[in-house]
Amino acid sequence: MSAVLVIDTASPAFALALALEGATGEPPRIVESDADFSHAALLAAVERELRGVPLEAVVAVCGPGSYSGLRAGIATAQGLALAQGCRLAGVSTLEAVAAACLDPADPTAPLIAVHPAGRGALAAQDFRGLHPAGPMRIAAPHELPDAVLAGQGAGALGGREVLPRERAAAALDRYRAGALEPVAELTAVYLREPSVTPPRRPFGPASAQDRLPAR
Repeated sequence: MSAVLVIDTASPAFALALALEGATGEPPRIVESDADFSHAALLAAVERELRGVPLEAVVAVCGPGSYSGLRAGIATAQGLALAQGCRLAGVSTLEAVAAACLDPADPTAPLIAVHPAGRGALAAQDFRGLHPAGPMRIAAPHELPDAVLAGQGAGALGGREVLPRERAAAALDRYRAGALEPVAELTAVYLREPSVTPPRRPFGPASAQDRLPAR
């Protein structure tokens, strides 16, 4: 027996989805952390949920989302794939949102998938069902057209709130449906540069720093 694991670290709370291939009648296990992301908690949850079962594939939600969270989630997925020699795949946060909201009765219904992008803005992308109808973009809430919104933060705007556990479950369904192609390496999706401030002094021995002029 093997498993397919989805790792979603695009939000402060991470989520995992795990399906045991060949386990007839057993539903996927969906786990969402009850605290903000930490790499140690993610690794512990992965080990606990896998219980020694070998992986057939590992899928990572690749963003947009938390800069540090995405980096850690992708690194964990790639490390697991390398260690176990299993398939590796990725899906964007916004595609996972669209998949979580798919209505089988209206599979081409329009939707704007959103995710927090910092500074009060949202990452957004138009979908027709599961098909992107435009590129990803950053928009203020008031800049979004009067349309159906879904994703993290959409509930406050009158749309459908989509939690990390729902994205992880939807990403698992996408992989099992054959919609996600295996890749050799994953790339995080960022729509803006992270807010990183360079140190005031270069790193190095204290004696060397002391000889440098203050900035």
